[in-house]
Amino acid sequence: MFKKLRNKFILTNVIFTTLILAISFGSIFAATAISDKERPPRLHEHEQMTSEMREAFDEEIKQDRARRLERLGITLLLVAIVTELLVFVASYYYAERSIEPVKDAYNKQREFIANASHELKTPIAAARANFEALGATEQPWVDNVDSELDRAAKLVNDLLVLARTDGRTVAIEKKDVNLAKIVKRHTQLIEARLGDKEIKLNLPEKVEAKIVKADFEQVLDILLDNAVKYSMSKIEVIVSSKSLTVKNDGKTIPQEKLARVFDRFYQTDKTVDGSGLGLAIAKAVVDQNNWKIRADSDKKTTSFILEF
Repeated sequence: MFKKLRNKFILTNVIFTTLILAISFGSIFAATAISDKERPPRLHEHEQMTSEMREAFDEEIKQDRARRLERLGITLLLVAIVTELLVFVASYYYAERSIEPVKDAYNKQREFIANASHELKTPIAAARANFEALGATEQPWVDNVDSELDRAAKLVNDLLVLARTDGRTVAIEKKDVNLAKIVKRHTQLIEARLGDKEIKLNLPEKVEAKIVKADFEQVLDILLDNAVKYSMSKIEVIVSSKSLTVKNDGKTIPQEKLARVFDRFYQTDKTVDGSGLGLAIAKAVVDQNNWKIRADSDKKTTSFILEF
């Protein structure tokens, strides 16, 4: 993430410098060429010349002008190259210095989330074990406490996944995988949660893509889970060799909220159970793979489109 930010900063500076140099030096070169061309020849040197001598003299003047313009062009080009190199080095240096405090704060935050999550897992597990050992007789209270412990455990696991995803630097090998087979298997796993809802698959019998299988499965599970939570009656999954689309017929998401659906802990509907980390984890996985993901919402459906 920080490498991309640094490279974007450097690229912006280099492009901006290139435009300024191109306009400035191009104007200097054009103005010099026009001025030199309009400069009148020294007529007194032509008075005793024959036509052949005049032609030779004119040709020499043209060649001399061409040589001067060539030298000017080379000089301007060399100055531009040196300037570009200096701008690149300076941009790289200042980008590294500027990003370093942000990177340090980000790493500390990620480390805190990972450490806190690890620390929370132990008391949650201990609380569940001790609660079960109590043998409580009031079933509603038992169910409530057990449900809240599950919710806390899921939140901790989500935080751990997010911290690991943010900190992943080692590239995982991509392989050709059958997306259709993966989607069919994972949609079967959520059928028990559908109830009266209908899920439709729009995909060929076999469609392959060279991707990291585990990352694709993780994003797919998150999008399917999100669709089950928010859909009213229908879910549609569309797969091609370049994209995955998961649609649901839930409530329309306003544009101002649509832009934030991938933010951490953000939920468009607070009445739906969840931590607000699922789509944030999906976005982190997508960014790690240099994929793209976006959300669209109209009066009939809300769609999440993954492009890889």
